[in-house]
Amino acid sequence: MTGKTLKTITLGWVVGLILSLCPQILAAKTVEVLPNIFAIVDGEGVDSNTTFIITKEGVIVIDTRVSPKEAEKVMTEIRQRTDLPIVYTINTHYHGDHTFGNQVFKGSKTIIAHKNVLQSLIDPSAKDHLAKFKTFNIPGMDEVKITPPNVVYEKGMEIFLGGYHLRLIHRGRGHTDGDTFIYMNEWRTVITGDLVFNKQFPYMGDAYVDEWIDALQFMEDQDNELIIPGHGDVGGKPLIIAMKHYLLVLKGLVRKQLEKGKTLSETKAAVRPVLLEKYSGWKKQERLDGNIERAFLEYSLKEGL
Repeated sequence: MTGKTLKTITLGWVVGLILSLCPQILAAKTVEVLPNIFAIVDGEGVDSNTTFIITKEGVIVIDTRVSPKEAEKVMTEIRQRTDLPIVYTINTHYHGDHTFGNQVFKGSKTIIAHKNVLQSLIDPSAKDHLAKFKTFNIPGMDEVKITPPNVVYEKGMEIFLGGYHLRLIHRGRGHTDGDTFIYMNEWRTVITGDLVFNKQFPYMGDAYVDEWIDALQFMEDQDNELIIPGHGDVGGKPLIIAMKHYLLVLKGLVRKQLEKGKTLSETKAAVRPVLLEKYSGWKKQERLDGNIERAFLEYSLKEGL
């Protein structure tokens, strides 16, 4: 069974669990994490992060939030600081809480993402993805017009603007099949997209566990100090290590149950309490069953069980 089939198996809950965050209303906060580099953390009905960088030649926006209404708030934050044009908009992956605000930034003329993001957003299933979001109480979802990237890359891309150098890196499948993380060597900073969640159980409906671990190891090996995650507060390299550790623990626990010949329901019953105890301070505990299921499917297929 192929990776594409694995993705299809869980399509029914691809958005269901990611949207478990939506009923919670959080006030967005804008933090200048480095000179002219801002992170918008949390937000009304969704807690995905947006980063924008103000250079002397224009602005770079990374992830556009869940709706045009939320994206307009990003634009307001930018315009409070500069009248320079938005030059580049970047999507770290296709999930709606990072792309459904794209239409607000169409004026930048350049929306960049990995080529698989384009395929996901032009696929007919993208309408189902949007429909799922509309079932939750997120203001402005009826205004969304799915807006795919118009510039894509395959393995890597570099952007130079106004003295800032961004390396866009795709290390294979991980959180999704089209993840981008952005490395700024001069600032020793990584903008991770949803490859890293800070003190949250990640959404894993599209995940490939082994390849996600490999991407995090590569990210960890870079010379970096500041980490801007896809969800949660900005932090340091321990955020990468904690996310990798969680995936390794999940993998080990699930594989142990598979070796014993346990069913999915038995595996959930055995693994869930261990993870809850080990990561008791993490949010989004309702995602655990989905995470265990995704790992169970991946390693069942790999081991021919």
